[in-house]
Amino acid sequence: TVSGDRTLLRRLIRNLLENARRYAGNGPIAVSVTEETGRAILEVSDHGPGVPTAERQRIFEPFYRLAGSSETGRGSGLGLALVLDIARRHGGDAICLAAESGGSRFRIDLPAA
Repeated sequence: TVSGDRTLLRRLIRNLLENARRYAGNGPIAVSVTEETGRAILEVSDHGPGVPTAERQRIFEPFYRLAGSSETGRGSGLGLALVLDIARRHGGDAICLAAESGGSRFRIDLPAA
């Protein structure tokens, strides 16, 4: 259980899932929730093209989009910025990692209630 603004937390999850769906192609999207030492860990993984290591922090900046994504017309560059902002407003954080089987893995760390 996580305490916080239900509307904002719902937006955080929706943005992560929409982002995964947008970039996963026809591949599966994996979602997991675990608890680690009083923290709730939400992970959303896809099998899309992934995010280059050098850009994994920048994708959380407002209006930042990976090279080539603006040509497809997908997204405005605000979804992941909102994810990070919402996570931090709730005492947590958001990071992007490489998924073990290719693609991206977004990890949200929030205090458990």
